Amino acid sequence: MIEEAELQAESARIERLLSEIRDLIPLPAWQRVEDVLRRIIGLYGAGLSRALGHARAVGADAPAFDERLCNDGLLASLLVLHGLHPLSTEDRVRRALGALCTELDLPDGALELVGIDGGVVRLAADGALRAVSGMSRGLAEATIRRVLEMAAPEIASIEITGLPPPRDPTLVQLRPSRHPRSAP
Repeated sequence: MIEEAELQAESARIERLLSEIRDLIPLPAWQRVEDVLRRIIGLYGAGLSRALGHARAVGADAPAFDERLCNDGLLASLLVLHGLHPLSTEDRVRRALGALCTELDLPDGALELVGIDGGVVRLAADGALRAVSGMSRGLAEATIRRVLEMAAPEIASIEITGLPPPRDPTLVQLRPSRHPRSAP
């Protein structure tokens, strides 16, 4: 069985190769390559959908089966790609937020889903995110985005209110010297 790190490395290699091919060939040829890839992915998606249907038809326990699918990173990503994931986008976002809050040891309600509309995820963060984790705005936002984009790559954008304000780049913080100056 291929390990997670190997899957990520393989995914990166595929992206690099596709980028190289795109740069090497004229646009009309690249458009045909994309069309072929889209059709191949569609066929694999149809096959995956049928396999899931057969598993359920022979008695795969839906809640336990779906949970196993959701917890397998490779299968979950393939199911999202083909629109077959057993959890809705909202459910996947809520799960990801819950896991993130647990990982950062944040209290309940520190990061809440306000809503999802037209592919835009709206979140509200309270002061606990800054107080408990000590994260800068940039780090907090990047971490939240990374986690949500992995859980629900189909989302178009993420809006977060309530994050700590960005530091004023013109503000210079002075700290007392550890060593007293000697008088001349």
